[in-house]
Amino acid sequence: MADERIKKYWSREMDALLETYEQFQTLLPSEKDCGAAHRGEDGRYVEHLVREYLRRYLPKDLEVLTGFILRPAVLCGKNNRSRKKDEHQISGQLDIIVYDTAHYPVYQRFGESIIALPEGVAAIFSVKKYLRPEYIEPEAESILHAARLCPHKLGNGKMAKSPFTALISIKDKYGEQNQIPLTKEEKGKKTYEKLSMVYQKREKLCYDEMLDFVGSLTEWGLYKDYFGGKKEAKYLFFEYDAEKRSVGFQLMIQKILDVYYQNTSNLIVRPGFVDNRKEQFHKSFGPISYQCREIDLSRRTKRNKKAPTIQTGGQK
Repeated sequence: MADERIKKYWSREMDALLETYEQFQTLLPSEKDCGAAHRGEDGRYVEHLVREYLRRYLPKDLEVLTGFILRPAVLCGKNNRSRKKDEHQISGQLDIIVYDTAHYPVYQRFGESIIALPEGVAAIFSVKKYLRPEYIEPEAESILHAARLCPHKLGNGKMAKSPFTALISIKDKYGEQNQIPLTKEEKGKKTYEKLSMVYQKREKLCYDEMLDFVGSLTEWGLYKDYFGGKKEAKYLFFEYDAEKRSVGFQLMIQKILDVYYQNTSNLIVRPGFVDNRKEQFHKSFGPISYQCREIDLSRRTKRNKKAPTIQTGGQK
């Protein structure tokens, strides 16, 4: 097929990422379990590795950073006073923020750590060394609240495309407590059930609040999609083998580029860059009903007017 060359390219790139991580484990092995001897450093290394690989393929306008998102209650645009009655809102520390530093300023920057404005955020990631079932609900809640800081209008008056959001890991630790191994599909189903619990208890759920991608880079992933004509979301389940290991990473790159090109300029067309593998999912889980597509901040109540402090940079 015509795209075999692109498929091989991305597969080899993902193999190189995983080999780099395995080399780190080889140099600093743990005597008790798999991984490196220093767990904190092991988790941070995974985070840095993902950042480095994202940098390779994203436009130079987009920097891959870490830090906080601040939504200030100030005048924005030419004369937009929509935040006049709001309060300043701040996220907790976020593992990865893909930010358009070419077009948007930051409040503070120390190396790769920033306090970012919502308008420049193209993606938000929580990164784990191992994905565990107990991480799903708190991380989904945390990223939901971070995403709710980002709605804004473009210069043409249209709503900007919401940031891509993801919870990713190198591998997972499902079934570890009961010592019962799970199939990849069972892991995907368990993850979907955890996500569904978070979203179904929302009084008003918006599609853009829901995680776009959850999974490991080596085994499986869930990718959010919607039913045409219905206010229902589903999660497409992808199972990776050695040849399809790059599927999740390609989907992430594709979605970040979608946000960047749609929000930056109508004159720029997103290039054909990744292998389109969305049709290669194994199964879909859902539906989850939602009430609105774009995040609706007008429904914020007095009780939750001030966004909670969130922490997504916890245990790796």
